[in-house]
Amino acid sequence: MIHTSLIRDTFEYFAKFPDLAGVLKSFNRSSGSKLYPADYQEFKAKIEVLDPNSQIPGIKDYVFGVNEELAMKRIKEFSDYYLLVDYGSVSTDEDQEYKTKTDTFLMAVTVAVPLLSTSYDEVEALLHADQALTYLQKIRSQMLADKNCNLLKHIEFPSEITPFFSREMLNSIGFTMLFTKMGIGLLG
Repeated sequence: MIHTSLIRDTFEYFAKFPDLAGVLKSFNRSSGSKLYPADYQEFKAKIEVLDPNSQIPGIKDYVFGVNEELAMKRIKEFSDYYLLVDYGSVSTDEDQEYKTKTDTFLMAVTVAVPLLSTSYDEVEALLHADQALTYLQKIRSQMLADKNCNLLKHIEFPSEITPFFSREMLNSIGFTMLFTKMGIGLLG
């Protein structure tokens, strides 16, 4: 049985936005993980029946995680908008007076598109960036509407939204939303 996990819950929550077929490309092992065969298959089955799913049809693919090499390998297969969810450090602060520990989890959500052609001009790049920002705003609006969802409790809004460009990721252009989740006992 899969237990509540900050990382799994994050993957699952954001998996509802891109096209479900693009999300399922994350699962490449037909027989499951060698290290976690039961968990792998159970998590995959959970994502296969994710409801709701494909909430933003214009986002075709999904990349999740902190490994740049794996992300670049996946993005090299893309030709349309994708959602990249990245997470950062988890830090813990302790209140000396009340002896409570507060954890902070950093997350970044990027909507981008690879600019495959070297002949695009600045207006085409602008239009792609504008569309990526529109998709990101839809995600942010849904996050605000889902504020009572366990994963989103204690997320600090407003978030920071910044332009995204990565030459290494096929000249991908888009926008990134950065935010933190704070709470007592995020790590258990």
